[in-house]
Amino acid sequence: MYKKPSTARQIQHAYEKLLDANLRDKAPAWLKAMQKTPTAASLVRDPSYFSTKGQLPFEKTRASATADAGSSAIEQVSRSLPAGCVTINHRKRSLKTRSPKPPKIEFPEDALRQEFYKRHPFELLRPRIVMEPNGRTEKDWSRLSNGSSQVTGEQVIRYQHYLMETSGLSEQEAYSKATDEFYKVRAREEMEAKIAAQEAKAYGARPLDKPYSTHQLAMEDREIRKSAQIIKRRQEEQRMRSVTTEKMFAGDSA
Repeated sequence: MYKKPSTARQIQHAYEKLLDANLRDKAPAWLKAMQKTPTAASLVRDPSYFSTKGQLPFEKTRASATADAGSSAIEQVSRSLPAGCVTINHRKRSLKTRSPKPPKIEFPEDALRQEFYKRHPFELLRPRIVMEPNGRTEKDWSRLSNGSSQVTGEQVIRYQHYLMETSGLSEQEAYSKATDEFYKVRAREEMEAKIAAQEAKAYGARPLDKPYSTHQLAMEDREIRKSAQIIKRRQEEQRMRSVTTEKMFAGDSA
């Protein structure tokens, strides 16, 4: 868990604790002044005020579990010590001030999403329709397609997670079932696109002209091939000149 660094506002509380533990003989002159006029609270939001420990088990991060284990170990050590003893941590690591950053929040779909896009990287290149068909976010993942005109990888991930939660399937079994339906949808979409192209061609539709960038790339490839042929011809001429020169020197020497 994130530990808030020491600030000037904590000097009063820290010194009061030292007086309560009889570690200081008398209170300094500034202590009463700080008690009467305490310092103002900081306007910066502290990440330590937010906790990721929720009701569901997946909302507890590894960092919070490690912090709980460390705090329980400290409590056991403090209970075994005699009364009046104070534990002091002399490790160099405890003297460092941690940077104020919020704890990492992990969800069960993150691992499923990483595995799916690792096996299907080209799904990230497909354009997606962000707007929902009925104007609201769908929450029923009992089937792969919720009436939308587009099936994306995110729907496969949500459907896989739904199968794992409701049907009791393992991660691999739910992945196999979800991707099987996903492949059928993709095959149907490709077949519909091919049939639509054939019908358009039968009714006299002409293919669209290539964009200007495609023409530019074709011209660039043609010029590169011409340059390669010119370089090859010049290298051949240079080699023939070298052979002719060697023969001339060999005849003169003879």
